[in-house]
Amino acid sequence: MKNSFSNLHILLIGKFMSLFASNLFTFIAGLTVLTTSGSGLQFAIVLLAGTLPRILLSPFAGAYADKLNRKRVIVNMETLNGLLFLLAGISSLIWTFNVPAYLLITALLSVFSTFLSVTLSSSIPLLFKEEELQRTNSLIQSIISFSSIGTPLLAGALFKILPISVFLFSSAVFFFIAGLVATQLKFQSRDIHETSQSTWKEVQSGFQYLKKQRVLWTIALLATFLNFFFVASEVLFPIAALQEIGVSPLQFGFLESMFAIGFLVASLLHALPFFKIKYRLSTMRSALIVLSLLFIGPAIPLYFTFNVLPAILFFSFFALLSGLFVIRANIPIQMYLQTNTDPNYLGRVMGVLESLAMGITPLGFILFGFLSDLIPVSLLYTICMICLLSLTLISMHRIRHDIQAERAEVQSIERIS
Repeated sequence: MKNSFSNLHILLIGKFMSLFASNLFTFIAGLTVLTTSGSGLQFAIVLLAGTLPRILLSPFAGAYADKLNRKRVIVNMETLNGLLFLLAGISSLIWTFNVPAYLLITALLSVFSTFLSVTLSSSIPLLFKEEELQRTNSLIQSIISFSSIGTPLLAGALFKILPISVFLFSSAVFFFIAGLVATQLKFQSRDIHETSQSTWKEVQSGFQYLKKQRVLWTIALLATFLNFFFVASEVLFPIAALQEIGVSPLQFGFLESMFAIGFLVASLLHALPFFKIKYRLSTMRSALIVLSLLFIGPAIPLYFTFNVLPAILFFSFFALLSGLFVIRANIPIQMYLQTNTDPNYLGRVMGVLESLAMGITPLGFILFGFLSDLIPVSLLYTICMICLLSLTLISMHRIRHDIQAERAEVQSIERIS
């Protein structure tokens, strides 16, 4: 218990430092490019530079996580990120950065962070006991939410006051601290199977393993489509709030923060014993069905022509409720993956999942950006809700016997104990 307790604090501190450093640069880079160039296209290219490496490299990151020392990979990637920003900070004192410089830093950050995040995600079951996974995953989610709330507020307040070099050196310090903290992680021992396969063959074997696991493969496909429709919401929600309802930019910023607050509150609640998840697949099914129905939420003020204030109140409630059920669905999915995947395939499975989920996002942005000019936003939300609910019900029907078996197994264990 002592080791697990220590691991939790080490992991949360390192995760916060790493996320804060990454989010700090990402926010400042995007804001700098947008304000200096005034080009939405250049801003989008910077965002793409941060997304494309994750799509392409996640499966390979998973393959390396499975065959290398995970602790060493985590420490090395944190250190490489620190060195990247230290070099960038020194360079910024000599040259004035332009868009290509931000593109290069963003791309390299994305490469290192892909190997870091996939390795770290697949390491959770090797750092904690099964009964500790819900609390651990919940607290990690809360750290992610807290960082997404706090970093833009701090960076936005200091953006006009401090030079870019200060942000770059600050990110370097945070990454070095994260790397130093990671050296204290205590992994459970595991056998690393030596293999003469090429990395590409190992990636293929991870994909084949995932396809053979009916529940895992169903979850993977559903998660991909979920991400696709949440991309739709990222495109449609600003249009619904700003253009259709007429909220101000300040009010819209408040609404955006409510989603992050919803995630944070839900994550902290799920770390409490009261929210303990007994039936993982059953909980996931219920949460996903509710989440699918909630998807139509932003369309309701449009259908009933709400005024600005009632719409803001409704959107805020919708954001908080969405945060609760996103976490309620995510945590049992993570726990099931962590406990039902062969440890020797964990990295590859996580890498394939991340690549599938991220790979569909560019298509979502393009498709829904195009459709929003042709079809009313309220109707698009309705169509998405129907599609999402249908996919969820079909997927859950496919694994209905596994859901029943898990429930029966848990009840049997409870009777015996």
